[in-house]
Amino acid sequence: MRTLLKPDKFTDLNKSIVYTVAIILAEFKKNKYKCNYNDLYTTIEEHLGEDAFYLFLPSLDFLFLLGKLKYDIGSDMLEMII
Repeated sequence: MRTLLKPDKFTDLNKSIVYTVAIILAEFKKNKYKCNYNDLYTTIEEHLGEDAFYLFLPSLDFLFLLGKLKYDIGSDMLEMII
């Protein structure tokens, strides 16, 4: 399987980090900007199938690097910073 992280002209945009981030953002918006990690992964898996395994963590890393996510240890929840 070729890498899904480095885009090229053959990249399926529906199986890319940008698309995965869009799904994650929609899920946060739907859940009042808080999500459980397992529920979020399940949602991504419903959209992407087995590709979720390769795209979920890099997408979360991308959002953390942008400063848009934080993890609350007390509630074990991911929170979106608006």
